[in-house]
Amino acid sequence: MDKQQLLDYLEKLDSSLGQPAMLYIYGSAVCILLDEPDRTSLDIDVAGSYSNANYADLVRAASQAGIPVNPPGDAAINHIKWIQPLRLCLPVPTPEKSMLLWQGTQLTVKCGSPADLIASKLIRYDEIDQGDIQYLLSQSRISFEDVAEAVDRLPPPFNADVIVRENLGNFREDVRVWKGKDG
Repeated sequence: MDKQQLLDYLEKLDSSLGQPAMLYIYGSAVCILLDEPDRTSLDIDVAGSYSNANYADLVRAASQAGIPVNPPGDAAINHIKWIQPLRLCLPVPTPEKSMLLWQGTQLTVKCGSPADLIASKLIRYDEIDQGDIQYLLSQSRISFEDVAEAVDRLPPPFNADVIVRENLGNFREDVRVWKGKDG
């Protein structure tokens, strides 16, 4: 989905929900809503434990909106991915580090700070993640220290994960290259 399709889904979800809901999202959908050029995705990653929604109402409304929640298998369709706490590599939200991305009558969509979003991408740190990170860096003033602090706030076991810590070092080096510095 592109930005217009994502906005259409959010509007349909909003009108289909039976009660107020707040979805705390991360990943590609955030970058799409923040206008990253040419960014698309098949899913909206929702941090389930950081969101405030009646799950049954969300599943029903999402079905009516044409975007299923956690479809079976590796469905190559647009969908919402409700991420459970044990798989959630994302710092716990705080009011001062949260951003409002979209709001309707019943639905509010929030995300973490750019540093929090970058920290969440260090578990994988592939080319697509690096592109998202470069975009986030270009749109806000984020220091390496901001990202390192966000990594420290990741929930266990991610805050001490060897791959996350290694990729934090890779991120430090990549920022120098991206900024045209040699170190």
